[in-house]
Amino acid sequence: MTLSREKKFFTSILLFYWLSLLIATHIPVPDWVRVMGVSDKTMHFAAYMVLTILIWLASSFDMKASWKTFRPLLVLAFVLFYGFLDELSQKFFAGRSADLLDLFSDLMGISAGLLLATFISGYHLTMILIAIAPVFLPAIVHAKIIKYDSILETSMYVVVFCMITFAWGQYLNLILRIVPKTFKSICLFVAMPIASLIFVIVYAHLTNKPIGSYAISQPFGAIALIAFTQIMIIRGRRFDKAH
Repeated sequence: MTLSREKKFFTSILLFYWLSLLIATHIPVPDWVRVMGVSDKTMHFAAYMVLTILIWLASSFDMKASWKTFRPLLVLAFVLFYGFLDELSQKFFAGRSADLLDLFSDLMGISAGLLLATFISGYHLTMILIAIAPVFLPAIVHAKIIKYDSILETSMYVVVFCMITFAWGQYLNLILRIVPKTFKSICLFVAMPIASLIFVIVYAHLTNKPIGSYAISQPFGAIALIAFTQIMIIRGRRFDKAH
């Protein structure tokens, strides 16, 4: 069986993520993780939701999860069994212990991942992952890995949202075949990145993880700049083809 380019890409991402997750769950919890302000159960939920989505993208990139087949049930059983073994094995590592509630959080994350895969697939599902990824940025600053209200914090937000804006623009143009002609279509190129940024700001406020003033304002400009550049490139290419 020949794997598509997308399946090869997500298989490599999956292997790297899974190895990282395996290591992270079998070493003593670092002090910076303890002060991130994110509950252990939330981390388990998020980790297993992402793991499930990556497994689905690597194995069934262009397919939605149809519950009339065994495929989603097989993924559910496999990832849950892995979660069970992961929890059980932690009893033998210093600073770790097995927790039934952690396994329940894993199950909720797996279910959430498969629920998303039930309604969307392929690049659409990939964009969901990209859109929600920045939600943990405030926790990184809260853990003092990056200094609050610093150039580094601002740079982190700018770089992340530049990447998100670029990915979103490529998705709109190459996958959805949207050409920015009208005001409405142009607005689409900034809609998701801005919505993602606002979501992060609201999350940070609700969880008492303040974001520096520059780190809040500068990404808006970066989003506009990247989107405008992509729009000009797309329209330029279209003009060249027409002539």
